Amino acid sequence: MSRPDDEYVELGRQFALFLRRAERFYAALRDERDGLDLDRAAYLLLGRLVRRGPVRLSALAEDVCVDASTISRQVAALEAAGLATRTTDPADRRASLIEATGTGHQVFDRNRQRWLSAVEQLVADWTPAERSQFVALLRRINDTLGGRQAGRGDGTSQ
Repeated sequence: MSRPDDEYVELGRQFALFLRRAERFYAALRDERDGLDLDRAAYLLLGRLVRRGPVRLSALAEDVCVDASTISRQVAALEAAGLATRTTDPADRRASLIEATGTGHQVFDRNRQRWLSAVEQLVADWTPAERSQFVALLRRINDTLGGRQAGRGDGTSQ
């Protein structure tokens, strides 16, 4: 006989398995090196810079849900690798803007292609309707998680 909380137990179990397997999936992609590759945090930051252009450090931290000290270290690593650079913010000369370099764009594009190809293979036997439904549900859980974290104002670090 099924108890009322059984579906939540199974949901929690599947969520935990997904997190573990997703980390392994991403790690396996990184093992297929073809030059400079990006860890998960660098991919996320560089993607934000490539897609939306120069941004202040504080806005970048907010966009990717990490605290200021974490974002500073991650951006410093991108700068050291030649993937990002700082320029003076013309609106406030005391502040700086972070932006992707030309190399940063190239490295991000290469990593993005590898990532999208792997995801495409992962769901190759799904129908378009199944993919669309999964995206909608995943977006919904991400929005819910983001709302809970924003409500606590905890600055969630990775």
